[in-house]
Amino acid sequence: MKKHVLAATLLLTMTLLTACGAADSATPAPAPVQDSAETETPQPETETPETEAVAEDSTEEAAEETGSAETISFIVDITDNMSAESNTVIGNAAATAENYAGIMEIHLDDALAEQAKDEIEVGKAYVFTIGPAMTMSIPPQVTALDFAPATEEDLARLEEVRAEVSNFQDCMKSYESMSLEEIVQDANLNYALWTQEEIKEFTEFITQKGYTEDSEIKSYVNLREDLNGSLPGAAN
Repeated sequence: MKKHVLAATLLLTMTLLTACGAADSATPAPAPVQDSAETETPQPETETPETEAVAEDSTEEAAEETGSAETISFIVDITDNMSAESNTVIGNAAATAENYAGIMEIHLDDALAEQAKDEIEVGKAYVFTIGPAMTMSIPPQVTALDFAPATEEDLARLEEVRAEVSNFQDCMKSYESMSLEEIVQDANLNYALWTQEEIKEFTEFITQKGYTEDSEIKSYVNLREDLNGSLPGAAN
């Protein structure tokens, strides 16, 4: 299968976008962690009450200024709801053009998982409040703090972001020289970046190429309401 994954830094830790029709590449390694002993900033031997007070005030001000950056909201089209088995949902996520967009594995605590069993449906979109940490895995894994059904405004925003980050045209150029099996395999990794209109165009394209529901390789590329599983979900 011809594919590769381009990793970049976003959402405080990373951004991951898949590229079409390229050679296989390895999963990006986690960012190196510096030895604190090597990077330790020298401290004064003594601190006066005045300097301690200034430092405390500065810390409090910084916390107030960055408090909103502790979480981020992602709009997610749900492809797999595994909250009953593994406290996990999987979906095609986006926040802004500057933040991560693509397939995402979202972990829920017990209370949220219990809620998700009844309230989250495959083929619908939700807004997840996500903590600041994101793994370097493929797909990246995050932890949800809360979720709510996406509004029409959220869905419109999701399409706007995908229009900005989409690699659909590049993919379609690559697909001109690829077999149907290669096309489907590659698209299963990339379509999370595509708009609904682009997804519709792709499904028509592979149908013309001879793809059917009985084809040996399964396409997970569907419009929102027809989503039914994903490659990461199938692997679980």
